[in-house]
This record gives sequence, structure tokens and C-alpha cells, in this order.
Amino acid sequence: MRRMMSGTVLTIVLIAAGIMSGQPQAADYHMIPGLSAQDRTVLAKSLVEQGQCRNALLEITEAAKSLSDDETLIRLKAVCEVDLQMPGGKETIMKWLKLAPQGHPERGKMLALLAKSQGASETPTEWVLVQAGDFEMGAEGGTASPDEGPKHKVTLDAFYLAKHEASNRQYQAFVKATGRKVPENCCDARYNLWRGEALMEGVGELPAINVSWDDAAAYCKWIGGRLPTEAEWEKAARGTDGRLYPWGNDPPTGTRANYSFDEVTGWTGPNSLAKTTDYENGKSPYGAQQMAGNVWEWVQDWYDENYYKNSPDKNPTGPSEGQTRAMRGGSWRNTADVIRATNRNKHSPNERRVYIGIRCAKDAQ
Repeated sequence: MRRMMSGTVLTIVLIAAGIMSGQPQAADYHMIPGLSAQDRTVLAKSLVEQGQCRNALLEITEAAKSLSDDETLIRLKAVCEVDLQMPGGKETIMKWLKLAPQGHPERGKMLALLAKSQGASETPTEWVLVQAGDFEMGAEGGTASPDEGPKHKVTLDAFYLAKHEASNRQYQAFVKATGRKVPENCCDARYNLWRGEALMEGVGELPAINVSWDDAAAYCKWIGGRLPTEAEWEKAARGTDGRLYPWGNDPPTGTRANYSFDEVTGWTGPNSLAKTTDYENGKSPYGAQQMAGNVWEWVQDWYDENYYKNSPDKNPTGPSEGQTRAMRGGSWRNTADVIRATNRNKHSPNERRVYIGIRCAKDAQ
């Protein structure tokens, strides 16, 4: 039986229609405290009807803590996930279709939404499995830097690593879904591959660059993952046989990696970068591509040049604090010695550079 709208609910609707009419970004939106889960559901419905899905998802997430299997919440969540091109939209629709009665009046709309989710434009992330076990981490002597030693045995749980670096096309879907700032170089607009929220022609399959550590971490979380630890990254890059490069111990060539033959290499625009799917000949023992060269990849850890001396021997995650974040892999502007799998680098986490990108990981279930 239809119920009369309570005073609380009426207030919520008026707030949604009035104060929020400017459609603020989720980052500017603050959930109203003290609402019941039922009232929060009504508010979320009003936000969705006004096209404010980013804000609605915040209310939906909070209400779902008490109403995890509520049909309305799941339906609203599905609508927003598909509208914002978020991963998981199809799965949420399927959950609703199983939960809702066959004769539900919204069933036709949800089936149409399912068809729309099938044609999502974003490119899905491909994952490779890195099996659990030991490997020798670090290097000593030769061209190794002091921060690469001492060599030590590390045991890791199984995990997945993205087969490719995140592309601009994938990152564009993230920007659209979350309202996050587009990638912009810290220092010179000539290094940008975006024009506002649009990509320059022909750069969609190139790696996303000019991203901060926070950008990278947020992107990985959005696709259902996280940044890899330094230890995870190194094992995924070189396997368990102590190789210098992802493909083995032979020096890099123009068919294995996008790197520099010269000590000083300048930016020549998008041509400096390779597509994320290039260099099949340079893949790692687990099948990940371009873990040497193209762009440096942020990892989870704070950087400490002496960390290996006292790091845990199982699933190390880096220091508890620091000033800079670690990066791995080298880039298009670096020489053969720099793109070795054990080489370490660091940058301030808020830096956005033309040679830094993203590769994500996730736990293996």
C-alpha cells in the first residue's frame, strides 16, 4: 500500500530539488547526517532523477550498509554505474534481475539498461596471474645502485597484475565516471595529450601520463584493484630466475621495449610513446607487457633507499611513511641500464610528469 510522504522525506526531496540543483561534483557533495537508510534511499532516487549520479552513489553506498539487498537501492546503483560507464554495471543489473519479481514495472527498463551496458565504450582491463611463492629481490654490483641491495628472498601471495599500462581511453572513462581532474603536466602544456576532457587524435591507446600517485591509486581502486607493491611489481617483471629484464638477460632492442638509445632524449609529442599493447617480444614471464620502458609506473610503497636492509621477508608493503613514492620500469626517455627490472626510482606523489603512468594490481581470490 502506498504510504504518505513523511516530513523528513519531504525535506530531503526539497533539498535535492533546491540546494543541489547546481549539480555539484561528488567531491563537493556532503552526505546529510542523521538520515535513516529508508530516507537516504528516497534522497538517492531524487538525485538519480536529476542526473546527479555521482552524488547519488554516495547516498546509495551509505544506505546499503543497512539495506544490502534492497531492490530500489540495487536498481539505482545499476542505473548510475551504467550512466557513468563504471565497471560492475552489468553485474549490478544481473543482481537486480535475480532479486526483483518477474512482473516488476521497471523490469523492461532494466533489460534495456543491460543492453546498454553490453555496449560500454571503455576498454576492460586484462589481468595476468602471478603465482604465490618466493623470488630473489634486488641486485648488487655491476650497474646496480646502492638502493637495489642487498639481494634478499621475498615470499608473496598470489596476485593479479594488469597486462598493460592504463591507456588514455581507459582513463577517460574513469574521468567521466568520477569527475576527477584530467591529466595535466605539472610544468608545460606541450606535454599534455588531452584538450579539456577530450583526447588528442590518435592517443587513446597510448599510456595515460601526467598522473599523480593519488590519481593512479584512485584509478586502480575504480577498476576494482590497487597499485602493486614494489615487491609485487618486481616479481611480475622478472619472475623467479633473477633475470635483468622482463624478457631475460639479453640487452633491450627496438623490438622489446620503448626506451632511449641516447643519454638525453627530448619529448617529440605522442610519437615518444608506444601503444600499451605493443612490444609483445618484451613481455614478462607472466605475460605482462612493457614493464621495461614506455612510462614509469607508480607503485604502492613509500620510497626508502635503505628499506631492503630491514624489509619483511613476506608480502612487504614498504615504509609506513615517507616523502616520495616509488616508481618502477623506466620510460621512453631512459637508457638500457635504467629500465632494468630491479632499478628503483622515486617522485613526489603530487608530481604529474610526461614519463609517469599507471599499472594496477589486485588480490587473487
